[in-house]
Parts: sequence; C-alpha cells; structure tokens
Amino acid sequence: MDAKHMPEHEEREVALLLPGMSFNASIFPNLPLATIAVDFNELALGKNGGEVADGKMAIYSRMLDDFLSGVDSWKQKRRIVVAHSFGGMLALWWLLSHRNEGVARIAGMVLIATTAGPMFDVACLRVGFLGRNWRVCIKHLLPWWNAPWVTRGVKRLLSHGRLSADRVDFRTIERPSDLSLDLAGWRNTDWRAMRSYRIAMSGFDVRHRLAEVAIPTIVLHGTEDTLFPLEVAEDLVARLPNAELRVITGAGHGLPLTHGEAVVAAVKNVLET
Repeated sequence: MDAKHMPEHEEREVALLLPGMSFNASIFPNLPLATIAVDFNELALGKNGGEVADGKMAIYSRMLDDFLSGVDSWKQKRRIVVAHSFGGMLALWWLLSHRNEGVARIAGMVLIATTAGPMFDVACLRVGFLGRNWRVCIKHLLPWWNAPWVTRGVKRLLSHGRLSADRVDFRTIERPSDLSLDLAGWRNTDWRAMRSYRIAMSGFDVRHRLAEVAIPTIVLHGTEDTLFPLEVAEDLVARLPNAELRVITGAGHGLPLTHGEAVVAAVKNVLET
C-alpha cells in the first residue's frame, strides 16, 4: 500500500482521496482543503497477488482503517471522501461496514466514474476501431486475463520488463485518453497488486445497502467513459437517498484528470452542505 499525507493547511475540513485501480493521487486536481491520499498499487497479497479471495474488499477496508487511525488531522477535522472508480467502490464498502461511524464518520462524498456493483457484469472495454457502440464485457475476459502468467506478461510488456510499481505522475501524460491512462496505470502498479484488485472486485455488490448512505453525495460521470456506461451512475444515484448526478459531457473514465474543474466544484458544493 502506498499512502501519502499531504501538507496540512489551516482549513477545518479534510478530504480522503481514493484513486481508481492502478492510479494515484496525481489524477486528482488540487482541492481547496487539506487532503490525505491512499492507494494500493504496491500491495502484493501473496506470491502472485491472489490471496484476497476470502476477505476481498474487506482487506482494503481494514488497511484503510489502520492507516487513518494514525493520522491526527483525520480525527480532528470535518471529513469528506473524494473517490474515483475502484476508490469509489472501496469508499462505499468502507462506509457501510462502519455504518458511517468512528473512523468512517463522513460528512459527504464525491464519487467519480464508479459503481456500486456488480463490477464485472457492467465493466466493458470499448473496441475503438469498431465504433463507440462496440463493447466487450470484462467478465468474458477474466478466466484468462487474470491468470498469473498473463498479468505478469502484460506488466512486463508495458513496463519495459519491470514487475514492480514505477510511480507515474498522470498529469504529465500529454493526451490523457482512457487508453493512455490505463497503459500508464500498468506502469504505476505492481503486477501482483493488479491481480489483488481484480480478485477483490469480483462479486462486489453493495446496491442493496445504498439506502443506508444518507450523507450528501455528488456522483460525476462522463459521457465518454469507456469502462462504465452512464446507466451505472444513474442506478447509483437512484439508490442513494441524498445524491445528485452530474453528467460531464466529453469526459472519459479519467474524468478527475481531464475535467478537474468539475471535481473541484463538486467538492465545494459538498462542503457547503
């Protein structure tokens, strides 16, 4: 796990930044409050990154607990969560597992390009040369895609032979399409962590409990997201008691990087509630 505690400011609020699978905090814009960022791109659970089958998402939730319990500013300030993709899934699991109490007592959330589940039933890859309506669902690829030798081989191919994480500053990517961000994410992530992420997300589904999440939530989703269709965000908002959907025209799955102004506006609005 890689965790970075940003320099503290005088603000009375603090935001927990949870980036998507294979990303890091550089995908988020600068926010008008103190921030704490956590990612799991170096988390190798077992020899091949596969020892998460029993705990699944709960393992990440417990590690988040352990980290935040040692951060004084998290205890002392009004807290919100800003989460992207996998980070949004983790935020929902974490919040529900604590019933919005204790370390997970949150005043509001901004959820970006994410889902409440089931992850692999809705996540698809857009086959660009066949047109925007051609999508291949990831669940059909998983039986071979998540094999250790495949993940290891793809990681070597995309990372100049490196199997460990090589931190990427996503702000330096000149043309941040969903594809280019995904390729950079492979470089940014240990190959075993890639497998751990996927196994943790397998079977993830908290839709039946979203009525318990009463805190103000703004959901951002791009019209050009190549991973999750807009219907995922619409369903998420319909199930949350106090949520607003903002559809960002032209934004892809990398929305927090390419349309940072929408994220900043959403954070300000959540803080005002």
